[in-house]
Amino acid sequence: MSMPVALTAGTIIGGHYVIGDLINRGGFGAVYRGVDTSEGNRPCAIKETYDVTPASRRRALMEAGILFTVRNRHLPEVYDALEANGRFYLVMQLIEGQTLLQILKSRVPNGLVGEQEPFRLATGPCSEQEVLAWLLPVIEILQELHSRNPPVMHRDIKPGNIILTPQYTSVLVDFGLTKLYDPNVDTQTMGRAVTPGFSPIEQYVGKTTPQSDLYSMAATMYLLLTNRLPPPAMQRTGVDSIIAPREINPSLSPKIEHVLLKALAVEATLRYENMSEFAQALSESTFGAYSDQTIVAPPATPVGVGPRPLSQAEIEASEPTVYVGGFQPQTQQQMRPPTAPVSGLGPGTPSGPPYSAYPYPYIAPAGPGGPQRKRQRPWQAAQRPLPRTANQGCLWGGLQGIVAALLVLSSHQGSAFYLATFIGFVFYLIAGFFTTRRGGGSLRGGWAGFWTGIYGTMTFWIAFGIGLLLQYLQQLTHLGPDLTPQAASMQAWNNVKPAWPQIPYLLPQQSTFANVIALMLIGCLIAWICGWVGGLIGNSQAGAQQAAPHP
Repeated sequence: MSMPVALTAGTIIGGHYVIGDLINRGGFGAVYRGVDTSEGNRPCAIKETYDVTPASRRRALMEAGILFTVRNRHLPEVYDALEANGRFYLVMQLIEGQTLLQILKSRVPNGLVGEQEPFRLATGPCSEQEVLAWLLPVIEILQELHSRNPPVMHRDIKPGNIILTPQYTSVLVDFGLTKLYDPNVDTQTMGRAVTPGFSPIEQYVGKTTPQSDLYSMAATMYLLLTNRLPPPAMQRTGVDSIIAPREINPSLSPKIEHVLLKALAVEATLRYENMSEFAQALSESTFGAYSDQTIVAPPATPVGVGPRPLSQAEIEASEPTVYVGGFQPQTQQQMRPPTAPVSGLGPGTPSGPPYSAYPYPYIAPAGPGGPQRKRQRPWQAAQRPLPRTANQGCLWGGLQGIVAALLVLSSHQGSAFYLATFIGFVFYLIAGFFTTRRGGGSLRGGWAGFWTGIYGTMTFWIAFGIGLLLQYLQQLTHLGPDLTPQAASMQAWNNVKPAWPQIPYLLPQQSTFANVIALMLIGCLIAWICGWVGGLIGNSQAGAQQAAPHP
């Protein structure tokens, strides 16, 4: 189904709101830069919702109602709500700055977010002090929302929904999944919106509570401090695979590790009871760092009235952010490097293109060189897991088996067999290297080599059998009085039979079958060792990339 046509710049809605540049759009709506002419041409963000069903209007009005009644510098301000042209609009404060996801992305090698391996970092991409300075004010406003009657829950807290302004004020945005909590009502009918890694297990079944926001906030802090995305909550119900934060970032204090692990408990009853208790535990772990004004940080680069066109390098390095239940972001800008230090918060949090109160990544308009290319890739792609050893073994083993079979079938010399064996060793090394070149232990390379040997042997005999069958079919076309089908099969075998080397009897007292089994076991061991060596090489490359300086 085609997407609705975007509004053209200059369109007027509500009598005095002038539509400007398109900031972002998705399947459910769009966000535009706008101007309110009734308020002295005040800049604003205009969020357009295509769905105007009663349920959709209720959600939009709830979002507006919450932000109307809670005026806080850590929340965006809503100016107006109206319906026009068969669509629903929220007019909101235009928030300038960078999301915490962009800040994290700018600090990790190659912009790979959420993939950090244990025991590889000396310090985290974001320091403990600056993360607490960013997020403790947000936790406080969440406590205020949770303290209402009924409590108001955000349900989509993550780094992409928290913007740091040029004045170093963190703003929690995107209340599109907000709902009121009533413990006496089954909330499963209200829909399930989850973000893997940030949503607690109860959110998967639609039974969220204020403690669900607490889990999401702790997951946000975990990612910012370690560059490791917590495992999806559903995967933690059997064997909990979450890694202790200090195993990834040793510079963290034991206290904050304890606080985060408690807040990230799978069972809600094992977490802190509320945001206030969570904030108190975090503040105790800072030793006064939250109020310390002597920490040096680079300033945010001032943002002009219009957007700064992005370079091609910035576009290539862009990453999307996850949004569940609403607009699907199309791209996200790379953060711009800082220029000079000032007194304030932790390490650099430079500014970038403007963001609306609804946190969709800014898309710069086409420049003189034509429209800029946008690349869309899901969060899981940015967070893609390390390759499986069996999958790598299947890939490289299949290639090795085909190459070896073609080599043996095309030559009757004994050297072909030895050359095919050598090629097998090379493929075992390659499999180990590609399994660990983005991280992981070298032992994974050994198992990749092992599976390459297994799949390579299977593929070799399959390919060899196909070659033998083709020879047999060719012989059948020349059947005569002296060439029976049995003779044709023998002739076909003689045509493809390689010069097999004599099998060494490692176990002289045992049968030929036992000696073949012993040779196969030795071959598997050799494949594992070659894969392990390749894993060492790939592992060293991954370590060099992690240690390499980056802007």
